[in-house]
Amino acid sequence: MIANSSAPLVGLVDTWAIGHMPEATHLAAVGVGATVFSYLFWAFGFMRMSTTGLVAQANGRGDKSEMMRIVVQSLVFGGMIAVGLIALQSVLFSASLVALAPPTTTAVLYQQYFDIRIWSAPAVLFTYGITGFLIGVARARAALVLQLVLNISNGALNLLFVLGFNMGVQGIALGSLIAEWTAAIVGLWLLANYFGSGAIKAALFEKTLWQVKGFLRLAQTNGYIFVRTLLLMTGLSLVTREAGLISESALAASHIMTVFMLLISLGLDAFAYSVEALAGAAYGKFALDNFRRWVKVTTKWAMLAAFIYTLAFYLFGGLVIDTLTGVESVRQAALGALPVMVWLPIVSVWCFQFDGIFIGATSAGAMMITMLISFLVFIASMGPFTDAYGLKGLWLAVLVFTAARGITQAVYYPFIVRKLRQGAAQAG
Repeated sequence: MIANSSAPLVGLVDTWAIGHMPEATHLAAVGVGATVFSYLFWAFGFMRMSTTGLVAQANGRGDKSEMMRIVVQSLVFGGMIAVGLIALQSVLFSASLVALAPPTTTAVLYQQYFDIRIWSAPAVLFTYGITGFLIGVARARAALVLQLVLNISNGALNLLFVLGFNMGVQGIALGSLIAEWTAAIVGLWLLANYFGSGAIKAALFEKTLWQVKGFLRLAQTNGYIFVRTLLLMTGLSLVTREAGLISESALAASHIMTVFMLLISLGLDAFAYSVEALAGAAYGKFALDNFRRWVKVTTKWAMLAAFIYTLAFYLFGGLVIDTLTGVESVRQAALGALPVMVWLPIVSVWCFQFDGIFIGATSAGAMMITMLISFLVFIASMGPFTDAYGLKGLWLAVLVFTAARGITQAVYYPFIVRKLRQGAAQAG
């Protein structure tokens, strides 16, 4: 939880540094850039999720060679994707302008951000695969080290470049670029320390590593999660687009709301990561009782954390907004949407927890189907809510989106238990 929550704290630092520049344009540009790269990179978040599920189950079976093969294949796959993203950067930038339609003044600064940040693609995708492995083997301390290296260096560099060198939006992008490559290098060192650098080099030259069926297995799981993640990130990107259509101040305020949401999601995801590893290992060896036990324990802690988030946002949310920006129009728009953020932790905790359970059980197809249903609910509610209540209504639709995810996943969960019970019966 400490590791995950350090990421939105960096977001708070970035927003504070850029939010006190005299115009809303700079904060709006960072908001657009953050949305685009969240979409672009996290669309390939399956590198983390599928690696975690497969590694956790191999760990439950005690198969260390299979664990190494999975993580190395994940890194190779991520490297190929990153090369493609860099090669297509002009197309991706043009498509992002069409998709989000930022105001002209915002678009100019956003291009400066994009041209720098795109070069972090290999580092980000490598880190996804490495983090997925560390979570899968329940190495929480190593995962903490990796995330703290990323987030502390990111926050420090952004402050240096923005406040020290007055680089503005370009400083935010450059700080993130350097921090992401630093984290990737540290992550590769952690892998070498776990398996041995010689073993990893030998694995790269094994014929079994390059067999198509191994990549197909990874791709099949990844394909479902890829579609699921695209739907999720499309929904969040539509929030940015709709906020920009309201006004530039609303767009900047929506970025502040996104920081709140990131704090919620990454904090609650700590318990989802736990259930991925612990319940995933139980699932891999068909231990039904252990599986249920870890689901119950992690869910109780997640519910407690969600309540604490809600209480904290209720008591201090206004103070956080006042601290992040001095632009009055942005501040008022953000304060208007704050009540939605107060309720978001309690409503959304269920979808985060079920995501962890589904990943541990490698139920990627179910994740895709439940996300599709929830996305359609979000699309149906977004327009009417935004027309009626403005920015507050737009984020109210996000609240409905997360509620729909939790409900649909809860409906499917008994099928996972049934499948595990059948596997346990066959194994016994």
